[in-house]
Amino acid sequence: MVSPERGIDLVARALFAPLMDGPLPAGWRLLGWDTEQGLCLTLQHDRCTLLVELEERDDTRDCFARTARFNVCVRHMFDAGARLDDGERRFVERVVELVRRREAHIPTAERPETARPSAVREIAVERALMPEGPGHYYFNPYVGCMIGCAFCYVQERADFSRRLEALPRLEWGRYVDVKVNAAEVLRREVKQHPPGIVRMSPILTDPYQPIERRYRITRQALEVFLDAGFAPVILTRGARVVEDLELLRRFPAAAVGFSIPTDDDSVRVAFEPGADPVEERLEALAACHAAGLRTFAVIQPVLPMNVDRLVQRLAPIVRAVRVDCMQDVARHRHLYEAAGMLHALEPAFFEATSAALREGFARHRVTMDEMDDLGALMGRA
Repeated sequence: MVSPERGIDLVARALFAPLMDGPLPAGWRLLGWDTEQGLCLTLQHDRCTLLVELEERDDTRDCFARTARFNVCVRHMFDAGARLDDGERRFVERVVELVRRREAHIPTAERPETARPSAVREIAVERALMPEGPGHYYFNPYVGCMIGCAFCYVQERADFSRRLEALPRLEWGRYVDVKVNAAEVLRREVKQHPPGIVRMSPILTDPYQPIERRYRITRQALEVFLDAGFAPVILTRGARVVEDLELLRRFPAAAVGFSIPTDDDSVRVAFEPGADPVEERLEALAACHAAGLRTFAVIQPVLPMNVDRLVQRLAPIVRAVRVDCMQDVARHRHLYEAAGMLHALEPAFFEATSAALREGFARHRVTMDEMDDLGALMGRA
């Protein structure tokens, strides 16, 4: 049975209706809004695009502002380190005041208990293609991820959305919502937006997690994007992306990347037990490279590895690499303890390992890129 409109969308409308329906201050426009990892607004002013995110209130975490129920975080899309100018700050402060006025009216309901260890929910959505800025979009075929990496930073934010929707609490990796009508919605939306780059990545959901084999939502979306002239950029831990290789080869420009945080599969088992083995990912990435796709790798979080061996395996089959650390390491100390790798928690480990990776890839003339703006990877910069 397909669920009707999600309660979390009603929460967003209760908070943001004046921004969704009414005129904004001169020069500002609402590009889009999302509810799948907290509540998010994408706002544009001239060439500047801001992402405003509402997370569960937590006084221990830095943020732009707090309301009674939320931390409000703000950053520039494609340039996370940029500071807000005075006009941007004034506008975001108006958004914060709007939230403060309206948050008491958010519909609330008790979160039910459940004895079920996992849940797959088929849902119908009204929106699927999410604008991120000029020429940039993202698309999540699912909500939730059955790969269930214990260190995934989005799991608390995704659960916060489930709590606002009054859904039972389930362990990360034990639930997924399937957007069964996504292709139908996309066919309508691609006629309303100019073609651009579409990011499909495991920030909230892996597009090639195991359930894709059953539902094929990712493949259906790719078929829509191909016909409409959009360019997909896929990041995954799932080697089954090669099942769509013939389709991906038909795009004038398409990119596939793999998250490969180590070359050692015993380390992978300790940190990513639900993900495909390292060797399978490397073989799939090589197949994508051989097929002529733009290929890249994300080494995040940097885990214990043989640096030279990973560089030697990746350098011939990628054009760009991103390297980053484990987020919120203190919260994931138990993973390192269980694996007997506490040394890899130290900042010195990340600094030394990332420096060695950068040096190794530089020798092979592989670009190191933060990949916030995917234009360079897709040859549009």
